[in-house]
Amino acid sequence: MISIEKWRFSWTLVATVASVLTLVSVVHLFLFPLVPSFDYFTARQQIQNSCVPIKESAEGVTNRVWENSPPQLNLDHRFPADLHNAVVYRNAPWKAEIGRWLSGCDSVAKEVDLVEMIGGKSCKSDCSGQGVCNHELGQCRCFHGFRGKGCSERIHFQCNFPKTPELPYGRWVVSICPTHCDTTRAMCFCGEGTKYPNRPVAEACGFQVNLPSQPGAPKSTDWAKADLDNIFTTNGSKPGWCNVDPEEAYALKVQFKEECDCKYDGLLGQFCEVPVSSTCVNQCSGHGHCRGGFCQCDNGWYGVDCSIPSVMSSMSEWPQWLRPAHIDIPINANITGNLVNLNAVVKKKRPLVYVYDLPPEFNSLLLEGRHYKLECVNRIYNEKNETLWTDMLYGSQMAFYESILASPHRTLNGEEADFFFVPVLDSCIITRADDAPHLSAQEHRGLRSSLTLEFYKKAYEHIIEHYPYWNRTSGRDHIWVLAMPLRRYGTA
Repeated sequence: MISIEKWRFSWTLVATVASVLTLVSVVHLFLFPLVPSFDYFTARQQIQNSCVPIKESAEGVTNRVWENSPPQLNLDHRFPADLHNAVVYRNAPWKAEIGRWLSGCDSVAKEVDLVEMIGGKSCKSDCSGQGVCNHELGQCRCFHGFRGKGCSERIHFQCNFPKTPELPYGRWVVSICPTHCDTTRAMCFCGEGTKYPNRPVAEACGFQVNLPSQPGAPKSTDWAKADLDNIFTTNGSKPGWCNVDPEEAYALKVQFKEECDCKYDGLLGQFCEVPVSSTCVNQCSGHGHCRGGFCQCDNGWYGVDCSIPSVMSSMSEWPQWLRPAHIDIPINANITGNLVNLNAVVKKKRPLVYVYDLPPEFNSLLLEGRHYKLECVNRIYNEKNETLWTDMLYGSQMAFYESILASPHRTLNGEEADFFFVPVLDSCIITRADDAPHLSAQEHRGLRSSLTLEFYKKAYEHIIEHYPYWNRTSGRDHIWVLAMPLRRYGTA
């Protein structure tokens, strides 16, 4: 019998093809970032063997030659490959043609004086302590459960879908909760009246779990029946999950249902009794506190990872990609209180990448709303706050994001940028880490890839509305990293 693979048309398949093309484009942009003309095949040999950086407009007309462009350089001769056909760049072996390009062009590239704007705009009510002020735009980035110009409005995110006679807690969703729902994040906890009100009751922990019907079969959860005896009981011989004392439980080797564990970020221990660091983008760069995935920046700093200084920050603490800097203070500036922004002149090498500071719904809120701490991140932290690297493939999206944010090629000056990075952490959607009624694929026929595409559409619309950069090249210099998986459909 011959088996033939068939591909069936679906939006998921369309999304898959789009993601593959995007990733290929990203690779080409980084391996050959000096030729945005997209005449790849005719220019490939020149790119691999020389360093002649040119930036072109959407019409294909050169509008900027990189400053102090070096003469053509024979990279094959200057950087020969080793026995493994590799060229070492920054202590790491690379495929020969890539390693030659990186080593050669980096070594001869000339620094240029770049003007970076250090923002000083204020935000309404200083975001009411429930958000971070973007000092470039004067806009608040509100934490989970808050919104408004000053982050003063509360949003209530329910854990459960509407109930029915058959399903008193609504149909299943990752956030489903039979106890206390924290409506700022749609997460489930023991709640008031218990000994440990902040102990998580995540997913199957609070519901009856049926043993396998036959050997080797999985357990099943009855989402219509809460397991409140195992949650709330105060029986001295076997106190419930929400009332058991960790020290006594460890001493007596008390066993609890394995479905009760610490799925939420920031907690460790069999009974979630050990507070640890949560995972944030670049761990807030040393200029903020990570609150469940969202960086709460110190005064004078902002950005998704608190890496962008404002005029209120200390220059001695500026990140490496903004140092050394020469400050240009306007003659008519009133330094005592009315200063809006400053210009900092920094020496940099091209290519330059501008990272959009998108609203947090595209990144920080997705991290803060995770129900599974291991999903869509590349690390968590142990009881000593030491890094534990995960093998989660989707965590590579966050690693890529963090690398660009800390790159010496990053710039705050979009007018001088060669590329633009659009940070959407859709891996948290693909993995259902944030699955809850307010962020469900129900309207997308259950297709998470379709929900993800909606996020990218919204990000595109936001960029078009608030920035001028996309229309200049029809988005050809914009970098997107999609996390949608490759799937096969059907066999015959």
